[in-house]
Amino acid sequence: MQAAKDTFFRTLQSRLATVNPARTVLVDGIERPAILVAENELYPPPKLFFNAFYIHWLGTPAVRSFSRTPAPRYELIAQVEYFVRGTASLRLPFADRGRLLTQMDQELVAILFPGHTEKFDHSVSPPAPLGSCLYWRWTPDFRTVVEGNGSVLRRLATVSVSFYLENLSN
Repeated sequence: MQAAKDTFFRTLQSRLATVNPARTVLVDGIERPAILVAENELYPPPKLFFNAFYIHWLGTPAVRSFSRTPAPRYELIAQVEYFVRGTASLRLPFADRGRLLTQMDQELVAILFPGHTEKFDHSVSPPAPLGSCLYWRWTPDFRTVVEGNGSVLRRLATVSVSFYLENLSN
């Protein structure tokens, strides 16, 4: 299952670098595309990045049976979260929050399409193909949360990621 998580993250990260090369964060002195996996970062986080995508893996995978294959298909739920605060230097401070949120929505849909990729084992270098694919619905379910006095808009987008689990050697 870790290969599925890593592949989803790396795919979205590389797509974001293409869709908006300027959307980056500086983590431990290294500039990288502004998409992070919450469970892979320090806890508690020393800093919350605005205008960055955070992937949270929710719950346990669900096993779904399909009649066409004897192998079970697994499903993980990825919640992609992002925050926008707006621009303080505007004549009406932070009045661009909605536009910034819409821009990030468009970027998220762009990096989720197409809704599939080849699965790799990222625990080795270079990453090794595993002979299967990940699939997800590239139109996420969006939910907006207004925080504080409305100065911060937070978006939660939910994506179901499905895959086959490779045979594990004993």
